[in-house]
Amino acid sequence: MGSDFCTQEAVDEKVQKAAEVKEEFSTKISAQNLGKKNPEKLVVIGGGACGMAVATKIRRQSDFEITVLSRDSHTAYSHCGIPFVLSREIDNFEKLIVKSPDFFRKNRINVRLNENVRSIDLGLKTIWTGEGIYPFDKLVIATGSLPFVPRKSRLNVLPYGIFTVRSLADGMLFEKAMETAEKVCIIGGGTIGIEFAAAFARRRIKTILITRSKHLLSRQLDPDIAEIVRAYLEALSVEVISGEQVVFPEGFWKERILQVGDKQIPADLVLLASGVKPEISLALDAGIEIGKAGGIVVNEMLQVKVGDEFLPYVYAGGECVEVTDLITGEARLSQLGTTARRMADVIGNNITGKRTALGPLADPWVAVAGDLQFGGVGINSEKAETNGIKLVTGFSRGRTRASYYPGRKDLFIKLLFKDDHLVGAQLAGGEGIKERVDALSLAVMKKATTRDLLDMETCYAPPVSMLVDPLRPAVKAAIRNIIADDQTK
Repeated sequence: MGSDFCTQEAVDEKVQKAAEVKEEFSTKISAQNLGKKNPEKLVVIGGGACGMAVATKIRRQSDFEITVLSRDSHTAYSHCGIPFVLSREIDNFEKLIVKSPDFFRKNRINVRLNENVRSIDLGLKTIWTGEGIYPFDKLVIATGSLPFVPRKSRLNVLPYGIFTVRSLADGMLFEKAMETAEKVCIIGGGTIGIEFAAAFARRRIKTILITRSKHLLSRQLDPDIAEIVRAYLEALSVEVISGEQVVFPEGFWKERILQVGDKQIPADLVLLASGVKPEISLALDAGIEIGKAGGIVVNEMLQVKVGDEFLPYVYAGGECVEVTDLITGEARLSQLGTTARRMADVIGNNITGKRTALGPLADPWVAVAGDLQFGGVGINSEKAETNGIKLVTGFSRGRTRASYYPGRKDLFIKLLFKDDHLVGAQLAGGEGIKERVDALSLAVMKKATTRDLLDMETCYAPPVSMLVDPLRPAVKAAIRNIIADDQTK
């Protein structure tokens, strides 16, 4: 017997078919109107400073379909601000979030948090996460770094009251642990360890800072400038132990005691700030070349290398990538947010057809620990000696304001010259460090001579400077040392 009505299943099938036809028709019309195919797919692995900056830049400049894959639980936040939340100079961790998830949704950037990439297939141009497969036309690897965890122990140290702080979630966890802590031990004498030490001292928590190097900041500063930083920390009642390694006893989780040299040191919490290493495992498994410095090899356009070829559709940037040192010409790593941001610009421009190159880097940097600022640019004496570079230095101590103006602070400047050209600078003081490092960075890049620096004009106002900037006597001291060096030859 016939019927004049359809079943509900038949109606649903017709509706679905109509929707598919409509979608196909709309896609064809849109492609005709745009004069091009569907948008190309861009996948970014890593939601840190480089990865998110690439995504937002490319969105402004193109119509790519953009997906960011991040194992982090947060994105677009300032990692550098974490010590200042722990010191309570910044109210809470939420203030470190620069852009909310809603910003990325509105800008059609699909950010996939808590999603671990398992593998990269360069041949098929796909990414596999275990939760999905993501095809790409262009790929950006910005996987950053992992904490370096010393293994002089017979146990996995991290679950037993020992922390690393490489993410916002890490910072939140450590802050909670600090609520009942009376004594904290920091392992690592770099900028991060020093900033955390000052933060804990501000909260009147007994703090011990341990470094296996002979002095603090051994990769960045010479011993004489590093000693200024150490003296400041000790004035804050931070105990600094240098030249010693730490061993974690089997029973640390029970007794909370560290073995440091021949001493036993009790600590409620331990913070590992002993450096980082590039996260290159995905790249390595995909056949991408890794260099001598341990990072991904790229060309000046930041394209990765497979075999003898740099791939035009795969880029890498941030802490996982090797750069060229301006002074030595060697490949090395750059673990600065400013470098990651520059790389993002280079990658974004190249992907969208605006050819841009990244040249050798001098890596200007600055750090703040309490009321002390310190920073530098270029090479230090230890690195110079390793590379067979003979240096002549000039040192000066001045003030940041006129001698009669309230609030004046000490300022220490050390300049390093090779063949009369500035190749490095190191500074420490109460204020004005960032601006001077920036200026000296330009001088290093331009290969300024002692005469160039003596001829440099500087401005003056009692609240912000001395009439004769402390830079000038540092240059004069270097000139005297150059003359003395020439006379002994």
